[in-house]
Amino acid sequence: MSVIDIEGLRLGYGGMAPEQLVLDGIDLHIGSGEFASIVGPSGCGKSTFMKLLSGLLTPQEGRILIDGTPISGPRSEVGMAFQNAIMLPWRTTLENILLPLEVSPATKSEFRHRKAQYRRQAEELLTAVGLEGLGDKYPWQLSGGMRQRASLCRAMIHEPPLLLLDEPFGALDAFTKEELWAVLQSLWQRRKFTVVMVTHDLTEAAFLSDTVYVMSARPGRMLVRQDISFPRPRDLDIRFEPDFVRHVHDLREHIRGTRAQADPHTAARAVS
Repeated sequence: MSVIDIEGLRLGYGGMAPEQLVLDGIDLHIGSGEFASIVGPSGCGKSTFMKLLSGLLTPQEGRILIDGTPISGPRSEVGMAFQNAIMLPWRTTLENILLPLEVSPATKSEFRHRKAQYRRQAEELLTAVGLEGLGDKYPWQLSGGMRQRASLCRAMIHEPPLLLLDEPFGALDAFTKEELWAVLQSLWQRRKFTVVMVTHDLTEAAFLSDTVYVMSARPGRMLVRQDISFPRPRDLDIRFEPDFVRHVHDLREHIRGTRAQADPHTAARAVS
């Protein structure tokens, strides 16, 4: 059963002339509980695609449906986390996590009456991501990795069936990033929500995902679907196994090919 159905998606900035197109003719179907990643060369429209999926942008042509309903704007049942974990500095970590429940039309009317329950939910999430007992700390008292963990909690506090991640670990060092891969994998296995993640890190995509989609150079199209069938939970050591390395190599070659088609002078550069 599909949670996300995208048909004939096209969008241009300033018009629909070929040189203005950012996305051109995307068809995509993502199933319930699937962890899907989208990779591609820089500037291919990945972040624009995520803005469309979140309802922050409207396509000029085509349609996007979530659970059979067309997207017409931001939806409260969708959780989002981005590369920069933006948190309100005057609120504690716990208060930042609770913010979506305070402002969402679905929960704000009952927030005061159910605040104790919501606090327990937030504290359970903090424990799940390794931040137990840190809810009273302010953002400036947390490391970058800790803030990103808190950002995941905030995206999931209202138990969304769909989680959108746009380069969620891109600003972190390698060791912190790997720790958060394991955290996200554990949360996803426990709750089985649907995930769509944009990333430049091909190892990250292969480690976390059921399916990886490769986008073409601008205007972006979905060129390749690669299924990742390693059993879960996945240990970080899987990255060194020949089959895993082959998956990453294949993804790199697909991206190298689409970059070469867009600009032959970039063909020799690899994608990390």
